[in-house]
Amino acid sequence: MIATLTTLATGAVTGLIISTTGVGGGVIVLPILAYLYGMNALMAVATANLLSMLMKITSSWLHYRLGNIPLKRAMIVIAIMLPATFGASLLVSYLASVPAWQTTVDKTINLLVVAAILFSLWLFIRRMFFSPPLPPADASDPVSVRALLLPGIAAGVVLGATGVGGGIVVLPMLLRYARMDIRQAIGTSIFVTTLLSGSSAIAYMQDGHTDVTLALWLFAGSLLSMPLTKILLIRMPDRAFQYATLVLILCSAVMMILKLF
Repeated sequence: MIATLTTLATGAVTGLIISTTGVGGGVIVLPILAYLYGMNALMAVATANLLSMLMKITSSWLHYRLGNIPLKRAMIVIAIMLPATFGASLLVSYLASVPAWQTTVDKTINLLVVAAILFSLWLFIRRMFFSPPLPPADASDPVSVRALLLPGIAAGVVLGATGVGGGIVVLPMLLRYARMDIRQAIGTSIFVTTLLSGSSAIAYMQDGHTDVTLALWLFAGSLLSMPLTKILLIRMPDRAFQYATLVLILCSAVMMILKLF
């Protein structure tokens, strides 16, 4: 009973963080699964992808209702990232099934997670403190597919291989290359990674790497925080979202670096 209540509470806090900042699928969930539930890197990534998809379904709908998701731009990003995400997930799952590669895959996943977090941290700090703000693109301003192509493919590979993607990789990409404001970028990153995490979860579940039961309990907990999430999204200023996201990225970077040693 106590374990169930703890899991529900953990899911509620995680859901609140994911919905309000766009950070969480890999950055928050991976450390939780590794430290609280003792999962290895591959199982944590597989379970995090399923949980991320489940939690972000409700969050995506909430952001859509609030007008934070420009659908046309979001679909362009999905079209670029989806093949890379699904392909990377299949490749990692296959390599992990080969006994000689299991240790190498586990270490590589951890290194990729840390690299993705540090790179995103650099992008986010540069945008917040050292770059002039870019005007958000409107519906009549076409997206440059060429500009999004390489960052989108790279983000898809990182998401598929590590479970890190929404706030760490996709969010800075949307801010930089799609010229969205922070609310649009958060809403779109949640919507995009809902579908991408789903494709990755399917790839990992085929080889039995996912703890489906735990993911469902954590998801149930996340539903409890939705009323508070809606209030924060309406009342919190944009700068508060930026600082909250930055703090979460910093904390995650420290936690995942410590896990390497």
